[in-house]
Order: sequence, then C-alpha cells, then structure tokens
Amino acid sequence: MKIEYDKDIPNALRHSIKQEIKQSGIKECDCGCDEIYVTLIETDRIDVKCYDCGKSYFELAIEKDDSDT
Repeated sequence: MKIEYDKDIPNALRHSIKQEIKQSGIKECDCGCDEIYVTLIETDRIDVKCYDCGKSYFELAIEKDDSDT
C-alpha cells in the first residue's frame, strides 16, 4: 500500500502515522484503490483517506512539536 502525505505534515511524524495505518489493517478501499492520502485537517488532527475517492478511514490527533515548523 502506498501512502502519500500532505506537504504540511512534518517528516518527523510520518513514521508514527505509517505505523498507525499498518495497525489499522487497511488493505484496499471499496473503490479498488490501494493508495492512502494523509492530510492535515486542523493543526492537531490528520485525516487518513483513500487517495482516489476520498473516503475517510479515520482521523488521528497529533502533537506537533513547535521546532518542526
């Protein structure tokens, strides 16, 4: 499964996000897509969704370190 990240998501968080996605067991969307897009929806929340159709799998609360910005 390929994961694309919004440019606003710090690199330091990407490994942790990837682990959460793996633990969730997402394999493929109902539309047949096996790509995930991770986007920042608020300063402390991300949305994990299908890259093609936009179906949201789940949201995660994140803690951004101010030194990352």
